[in-house]
Amino acid sequence: MSLLAIPAARRIALPRWVPLAAVLVLAIALRFVTSANTDVSWGLTMAEKWLAGARLYVDLIEVNPPATVFLYVAPVVLGRATGLAPEAMVDVLVFAAIGVSLWLSIRTLRKGEVIDVGQQWPLAAIVAVALAILPGQSLGEREHIALILFLPWLSVAALRAKGAAPGLATMLMAGVAAGLVAVIKPHFAAAIVVTAAAAAWSARSWRPIFACENWLAAALLAAYAAFVALAYPQFFSEMMPLLAAVYIPVTRPFATLIVFYATPIWAATLILVAWLKGRAALRAPFSLLIAASAGFSVSYYVQQKGWPYHSYPMLALALIALALAFIDRRHGARLARTATAVIAAMPAVTTYVWMNFAVDCSALAAPIRALKPHPKMLALTADLAVGHPLVRQVGGTWVSRVSAQWITVGVMLRRLNEHLDPATDARLEAYLRQDRAWLAEDIGRNRPDVILVQPLSRFDWLAWARADPVLAAEIAVYRPYATVDGVLILSRGGAEK
Repeated sequence: MSLLAIPAARRIALPRWVPLAAVLVLAIALRFVTSANTDVSWGLTMAEKWLAGARLYVDLIEVNPPATVFLYVAPVVLGRATGLAPEAMVDVLVFAAIGVSLWLSIRTLRKGEVIDVGQQWPLAAIVAVALAILPGQSLGEREHIALILFLPWLSVAALRAKGAAPGLATMLMAGVAAGLVAVIKPHFAAAIVVTAAAAAWSARSWRPIFACENWLAAALLAAYAAFVALAYPQFFSEMMPLLAAVYIPVTRPFATLIVFYATPIWAATLILVAWLKGRAALRAPFSLLIAASAGFSVSYYVQQKGWPYHSYPMLALALIALALAFIDRRHGARLARTATAVIAAMPAVTTYVWMNFAVDCSALAAPIRALKPHPKMLALTADLAVGHPLVRQVGGTWVSRVSAQWITVGVMLRRLNEHLDPATDARLEAYLRQDRAWLAEDIGRNRPDVILVQPLSRFDWLAWARADPVLAAEIAVYRPYATVDGVLILSRGGAEK
């Protein structure tokens, strides 16, 4: 099974590692001009608070299981040890993980004779683009880290697709990597199952489905679930009912997911692979990449949030398949090759733009710094991006137990979009009151210097806060300081600028 059909006469007369090195240099350079990621910033803030003794699901209210927080503990610890900012350490660790993932994956494919020496460098460069450049602003997200971990397991699946069996060490490596993928987000188990089925189809054997590495991955996921139940019982007893009530039901219409951005890009990419490869797209390695992409799409469509980073793994794997398909077909007239290259590049360019869709509140940094160095902050907003990474950019401290008022927003949206029975509405009202009570307690206990208020259309956050007597008393001492990009900055006892 040949992964890349590159005629020797057409190989560029340069050291074969040059394209890979160029990709990595460009990827590192882009980190200096790419804005910080909202979720990564919140993850680092949670990790810092957890290391300082804050209790998850008590002092920190987070929608995800604890693995989300644990992912960002290492950058915080290593950043303190080296003097690097945690954000910079995230980049360092992510690029190191990309290097290890590429080395393990290419080595596995080489030893299994899936590729030869001449094919390893082009393949590494293609995958490096998908891992190091394509994520853009989403670099370091859970989906990005999960795909980095997934590739070594995928390389073992490619071996099994041709009927070969990996060595014990390789199986253990793949099993641990796949298990960590599922631990990061259990939805991703679908990618492992679907890809294993595709490998079984190629091998004409059930063995790839029941391979040792898959059992190891399942055992690791089960052990993690047991750990969460024992160490963080509040996640199951309190957070899961809360999420089921106000977070999970808040989704975008499915038709919106089909029409906008990720789905059209994904469909176009798969159509181009089929156009370039024909029936060969149903055989390994293309069938494995397409199956893995489809498996990761389950997470995007089941969650139905429509956020760009949710679609990253499915798009990245489809684009890797497209790049390989283009290289396999790079023959014919120069004009035809150029036209094909332009067409094939379009999904990659649009994916990169899609991954960089983000709210930028950096304009608020200067007035907040002028107000007070290292301020204590929280926000009245539906949007996590208003406070994060802003609080870290100004060297401040986040003093709310939540990242944003997502609980209240969830209640409002359910009331707006659904016909609720009295029992459900009463339960939602209790969650809304709890959100207000937590906010009042956080303000009263921590006395933030700055409160950010982002108006929603048809909703006034200040009116919402003042509707509760306790919360109204806590915010009464705050005065408008400035309004930047529609966000009101309140300062404790301050006057308008």
